[in-house]
Amino acid sequence: MNINYSLFFKANLSITLLIFMAFLWHYTHHTTLSFILTLLGTLSTGITLYIIFYLLLFIFSWTKQWVLYLSMLIFILTDIALIIDFFIYKLFHFHINAMVLNIITSPDAMDSVQTGVLPFIVFFVIVIAFIIFEFRILNTIKKMPIPKKKKLNKNINRRIILPFLFIIVTEKISFGMASLFSKNDLIVPFKVIPLYQPLTFNRIAAKYFGFKGEEQAQLSIKTHSDLKYPLEPIVMNDKKQDFNIFILASDAVKYSIVNEKYTPNIMQFSKDALVFKHHYSGGNSTRFGIFSLIYGLNSTYWFSFLNSNQKPVLFDVLQKENYDISIISSTNTNWPEFRKTCYVNIQNDIQDAFKGEPWKKDAQSTQCFIDGLSENIQDKKRFSFIFLDSPHGYSYPPDANIYHALNEEVNYLAITKESDALQTVIKRYKNAIVYNDKLFGKMIAALKKHHLYNNSLIIYTSDHGQEFFEQGNFGHNTAFSKAQLHVPMMIKLPKSLQHSKLGTQINHSLTSHQDIVPSILSLLGVKNSPSAYSNGFNFFSENFHQDYHFAANWNHNALLTKETISVFSNLPNKIFSNEVHDTNTYKRDKDKKPNSTFLLDVIRENKKFLK
Repeated sequence: MNINYSLFFKANLSITLLIFMAFLWHYTHHTTLSFILTLLGTLSTGITLYIIFYLLLFIFSWTKQWVLYLSMLIFILTDIALIIDFFIYKLFHFHINAMVLNIITSPDAMDSVQTGVLPFIVFFVIVIAFIIFEFRILNTIKKMPIPKKKKLNKNINRRIILPFLFIIVTEKISFGMASLFSKNDLIVPFKVIPLYQPLTFNRIAAKYFGFKGEEQAQLSIKTHSDLKYPLEPIVMNDKKQDFNIFILASDAVKYSIVNEKYTPNIMQFSKDALVFKHHYSGGNSTRFGIFSLIYGLNSTYWFSFLNSNQKPVLFDVLQKENYDISIISSTNTNWPEFRKTCYVNIQNDIQDAFKGEPWKKDAQSTQCFIDGLSENIQDKKRFSFIFLDSPHGYSYPPDANIYHALNEEVNYLAITKESDALQTVIKRYKNAIVYNDKLFGKMIAALKKHHLYNNSLIIYTSDHGQEFFEQGNFGHNTAFSKAQLHVPMMIKLPKSLQHSKLGTQINHSLTSHQDIVPSILSLLGVKNSPSAYSNGFNFFSENFHQDYHFAANWNHNALLTKETISVFSNLPNKIFSNEVHDTNTYKRDKDKKPNSTFLLDVIRENKKFLK
């Protein structure tokens, strides 16, 4: 055993743990229990990181001297990166990721940040100080007598192994239980910890112990929040519009599939509507697409809003304006966790307990919507959001197989561009689109029958697109390609607004799901600027113009323009994986760089509503 390496390793572990604990300076919650758990999480993350280092470096321990200098380099780089991350978090409220690195390494962007010379001098001094400090530690260890080193190493091992194991196990179980029971005051502070990897038990609890997330969502109460949302109280204009709002959405409908061949009812509706040609979802999966639509916020806020159970401004305004609210979803709203985010303050207005295959649930959802239209709701305007699911599951009734898709098992994970199974899936997708279009037609017909069509704002859209290798990928949540982000968007204005000039700017620039809420609220009479509660803009404004669109998912961010799509990873192991793709083909262009001005603007927007 290399005793010098063992002691040098433990000395650096203590230094790194101190730096990790410095992140508690960003801790803004003030309960004793949450502080203790966050402290344990901080220590656990540092210890786990060094366990990984130890396993990687141990194979070089036989080299005696080289392992010492190799480990010294790794320890210095780690500590410097943590110190940089400390200040990055202070500035932007999130940790180092590929997007931040791009800003740091871009001269144009750094000119806008205007950090000055002093931070660079301080950084240089810190680096030199760390190098000198490391060499002094190493020399001190080398000069110690071998018996003394062995005794010291043995005593340290005896004192730290069990406590460190206890810290890791206790912290992971505590976080998992806090997540399971929606103890958001305990969960939220963990975001200050760099490299933190959470452990949750939600799926295991539901699968093996029958734990019902719905009950927890309904009982969950926000006690602490790391949000400042909205930035100011919402103020309404005295002159208010009086109209119903219906949002009819279908899962996984890409823009290019909406045409006379597959969606004749939607195309008939489009004759009465504003049709958006360059409209994009805020994410390439349901969770992030719906979040961006309901909140008008960038999808990176999902995690903070989930942890805080923060309700959207949209439903706050609708409730104050005496709207009868109805959420009808073919998919369960516990997963994704919309009951803890989008619908947290309207739990009793949700209907999502439908049974059967996706097409059967869609039929039940449609009928539920139609039945609700016949109810006599006095002195109230209506808001309904209906979400169908058939295209996502390639689902349709047995007698609706008009494209003759083969009835065979398909391994979706093994599908390739050349496989025969791909054609089967495409045919199933088209069948499901045609089926959903018929349901859409039934809902529009019901609105007309009940004399609600004319005096209503009606939106048709989707949460994200669906790709079949048109741009090199399959499905959704696999890339930020146009096929996965570009979605249909149509708005039929109420009769009172149809002769206005609203929407004249919509096809001169990009529009996004983030723009829907500020646009609706502006029509309802909200006086605040959209920037007070949204990352989007009012696309009914005469001055509306948008040069880029931002989208995100679990681990990646994307900045989309009409020419390029820049993708940035949030994963620690892919922190240098910046990619620029052509918007239309999604082919990677290694010669192009992201627009640093747009990137800096996105980073500012992504911290705007954080404390």
